[in-house]
Amino acid sequence: MSLSETTEGYPSAKEELELLKRSVSMLESEFNPELNLLRVKYHTNGYHTMLTGVEYVHSTRASVEYALALLDTGLPEYEAKAFKIIEQIISLQDCDPSRDTYGIWSYYYEEPLDKMAPPDWNWADFIGKVLVMIAIRHGERLPEMLAGRLQEAVFHACESIIRRNMGPHYTNIAIMGSFVAIAAGEQFGHRGYLEYGLGKFEAFHAYTRRLNTFQEYNSPTYTVVAIIELSKIRSYCRSPRAIAIADEMLRLAWTMAGEHYHPATGQWSGPHSRCYHTLLTDATHAFLRRCLGKEWTELAADYPVHLLEWHRSGASCPDDLRSLFQEPADRELREIYYRGEDGYEKTGTTWMTPSYSVGSASKEVMWNQRRNLLIYMDNGGKPAYASLRMLHDGYDFSAPVLTAVQDKGHVLCGMQFSVNGGDTHIGLDRINGSIQAEDLRLRLEFGGALEGMELNAAQEHVVLTIGGTRVSLSLLSLVFDGDVPEVEPKWTVTREEDKLALDLLLYSGSRRLIDFTGMRRAGICFAVSAEAAEAATAHDLAGMEASADETDLRADWSPAGRRLSLMLPLKPDRVETLRGQQ
Repeated sequence: MSLSETTEGYPSAKEELELLKRSVSMLESEFNPELNLLRVKYHTNGYHTMLTGVEYVHSTRASVEYALALLDTGLPEYEAKAFKIIEQIISLQDCDPSRDTYGIWSYYYEEPLDKMAPPDWNWADFIGKVLVMIAIRHGERLPEMLAGRLQEAVFHACESIIRRNMGPHYTNIAIMGSFVAIAAGEQFGHRGYLEYGLGKFEAFHAYTRRLNTFQEYNSPTYTVVAIIELSKIRSYCRSPRAIAIADEMLRLAWTMAGEHYHPATGQWSGPHSRCYHTLLTDATHAFLRRCLGKEWTELAADYPVHLLEWHRSGASCPDDLRSLFQEPADRELREIYYRGEDGYEKTGTTWMTPSYSVGSASKEVMWNQRRNLLIYMDNGGKPAYASLRMLHDGYDFSAPVLTAVQDKGHVLCGMQFSVNGGDTHIGLDRINGSIQAEDLRLRLEFGGALEGMELNAAQEHVVLTIGGTRVSLSLLSLVFDGDVPEVEPKWTVTREEDKLALDLLLYSGSRRLIDFTGMRRAGICFAVSAEAAEAATAHDLAGMEASADETDLRADWSPAGRRLSLMLPLKPDRVETLRGQQ
């Protein structure tokens, strides 16, 4: 069901309470009375948690949210269970001020903090905010001793947040940490926490207003988180200044979401600074429908844990912005979303038509949470996508740096290689000039609804038609010097389950060292176009020019009247240097 449908179904408070009771009941079978924790299916993003060979785990975050939901039902029979969960969560916090992990929790009961690699300090924010919500909503119902222990746990979380003092650039954590500190200060009469929280929120506001967008730019995951946490500040904090900032930032968040929403595909157009699912999850669809006053309750059974987070958050889209989610239109967005003290800037560009959208980031590393080049296409009412990736032994390789210049649906791209960027993560496992690899490849991945797709593949040029959209991919230049076998510069078609990939192999074979520091030259230049199939002409290869000499890669292309140009040094360098070049 798309957001453009007009069925009104925003539930009343009574109806939403019934939904919450249903969700709580559905989770009953996952509650472990011996551990007083909720069992969830295990998943990993490849860092922080090191568990292997397990299917289910007991989650600290899901459990404390379950405890709050139990109390939110208002049913006396759930009180004892909720209190036991809260006691268990409090017992799992690191309360030793001499330790680096002071004030935080591990993700899972099965994996204590000292087994994580590394622990996630965000859990002071993620668990702390729920504990302070329990105090605000149900403090008078807690046994006196438990209420005192909960207050101490919130204070430990606040101390962790203050010690870490995460800056305003980390959007969702800046908002969440502000909420924990402001709410704790107001609820427990702690002036120091209140002043810290207000100062943190003011700093986030000033930082965000520099460019009038979030640094976690256009993130389907974290814009939703920001909306929920800002809504809680507006709903539960008493400071007039905090409420005013929350109102202003909420409007910013909803405008960004609405301007990037593509009605025909029901997708959130790119580029995304942080993203976990290239196609929106049912839960995100349902959250948007809920906040837009659309029927969403038929999906509630699919995500009872999400409902616990949304309940009584106060999240709702401003009435005058709702049309952005419903009206198909040609739209172009070009926004600077990061500016460093050295003048380095990142720009997000989005071109949207009723049938497809194309988004690109001007300069970004290839972390698996980035969607630096992203196309959505309407295929008979179902969404298809094309997304750019760089793979090291099958997992996204963060160290390369993409440069992209875009005009409407046409994007000219260059890829450089850093000597100190991340491997699987941008900061947790940086490489030291080289990697061990069996496979290294650039990939344009196609997924979603690919039924009826037409493919015309040559070595250096590939054309795909999906629905009414034609996507063209051309390799302009490949330079990869070094002690690795030379590969043929061509696109290889790879099929994996329900996906199709156009791969440019840089190396595939026995495990070996790939030394970027020792390379004289390494770079790739390619062009991507998305156009309406009925209006598209033959791919304009004659208009593309690219060359690589001993030092630089140069490319020019004028696909739609605007000249797109790149000049990039070929010598692999530090990521901090590469990101400032264009």
